[in-house]
Amino acid sequence: MQTGPSAYGGWKMGSITTQLGKPPAYREIGTGRPQLLTVSQLCDVLRVSPGWVYQRTMKSCLEPLPVVRFGSRSIRFELEQVFHYIHKHERHWAGARLESSDGSAPINGKGHFKLAQKRFQAGSVRLRKDVQPPYWEGFYRDDIITEEGKRVRKRRSVYLGTEKELSEKAARQKLAVILEPINSGSSRPRKMMTFRGFIQKYRTLKLVNKKGTTVHGYETNIRAHYLPEFGPMQLSAITPEAVQQFINQKANEGKAVQTLRNLKWGLSSIFVAAMKYGYISSNPACNADLPPEGIKEEQELPTGNQLSLLIDRLEEPIATATWLIAVTSIRPEEIAFKWKDLNAEKRELKIVRAVSQGELHTPKYHRMNRPIRLTEADVQRLLMLKESVNAQEEDWMFPNRIKNGSIMKSGPIWHETLLARRIQPLARELGLPHITWRLLRHWGATQMVEANTPIKAVQQRLGHSRPNTVLIYYARVLDKSADSAASLVSGQLSGALVTAEAGTSIISSDLPAIGSAEAASLLQQSL
Repeated sequence: MQTGPSAYGGWKMGSITTQLGKPPAYREIGTGRPQLLTVSQLCDVLRVSPGWVYQRTMKSCLEPLPVVRFGSRSIRFELEQVFHYIHKHERHWAGARLESSDGSAPINGKGHFKLAQKRFQAGSVRLRKDVQPPYWEGFYRDDIITEEGKRVRKRRSVYLGTEKELSEKAARQKLAVILEPINSGSSRPRKMMTFRGFIQKYRTLKLVNKKGTTVHGYETNIRAHYLPEFGPMQLSAITPEAVQQFINQKANEGKAVQTLRNLKWGLSSIFVAAMKYGYISSNPACNADLPPEGIKEEQELPTGNQLSLLIDRLEEPIATATWLIAVTSIRPEEIAFKWKDLNAEKRELKIVRAVSQGELHTPKYHRMNRPIRLTEADVQRLLMLKESVNAQEEDWMFPNRIKNGSIMKSGPIWHETLLARRIQPLARELGLPHITWRLLRHWGATQMVEANTPIKAVQQRLGHSRPNTVLIYYARVLDKSADSAASLVSGQLSGALVTAEAGTSIISSDLPAIGSAEAASLLQQSL
């Protein structure tokens, strides 16, 4: 066992006589009295540094070494007294169990021995005037674990604030808050890892288990936003203040609030994984603030006639694919149908799989094989397409049209390129509103809600896990219902109830509730 002074100011565990044996018999010749040792001789016997000895002979020391002073500067030591001092102050750790709040613990039921106190540090601050604007920089020491697994103690610096923002006292108080977890003993040694280095681990540990659409979104944010900002920084050096500055910078660049929300969620997910694997002790992104929602104009919904005009001008099978997404209100990635998914007798189309950038994955909806009810006319249109291309049951309903050189890529159609290359240019040519896949889902949800379709049927058709999502985010109020509401309330204040036009009120109890089959028929009639 190694002997010598510990890092906490006391003597390391174990009996010194185990290492050095009994105290040597230093005695003056002819007198029989113990010989007095110099500092250098005592250091050789105890295997300690002169600094360790002088520190324990200062007048301010609470429990000084036994010393014999000659004058004001010369000191000598009697070895037996020094050994007695060491035995009295040594700490036995094996079997120690802290049971009381006085800092002592019993050793094998025999007596109490003082345990070492945790190391406390106040750190230091300095004003950096070599840069503009001048700022306060704090310094402290922290235990870290290198990438090789070795535990070392490193000096760290931290930005505290500018000279205008903080006084020296305020800078010291801010540093004390940073040091509080270290001084309390609640923090663990941090593993040294840069943000860029951890991203490689994050890809293999977390993203590998995500769906293709989720991975695509994360990779886009990692490449375009996270790595340019945090790439070379140590994970443990990324503070909540740095994350907030990152969010504010992106807001100043004109990013939408939903984009900022996605950036925050993605960054928080990365830091949560870093906490799980022991690289950091807290998540600096969890409490980042987002700006308030700005003024956002509602996008104009197309009419049924406008959608019919657009679909008629598209070539097959793009026309039928666009029509099917409109009348079923499914997500565009759920267009990965095979002909075997169509049950003509039951008039059902089952959503079994989804596609993103050519990669197949499970649908987003919590229920697998979600059935979509069709009308008889819908089924006949699909069967006509099947017959025209002489398709088999295992064939894709809308096969991919993208070539890799001279070879056609296998798989279902890519909805991402379909919208930007075919549908939106034609819509602009026809003078129609800006068309997106999400807008088609809003159009279908609005038609069904306006016709008093049971909300459960609308929820299943759109594939939402909660029914209130339809009313909060998807359904719009059409002009007829808005006119009905205005006439109803205005008529009450004018003294006479103005009856709205028949069949236009969304709240009228005279309209019968319709199910999923009637909803499908309604959307078909709108087109």
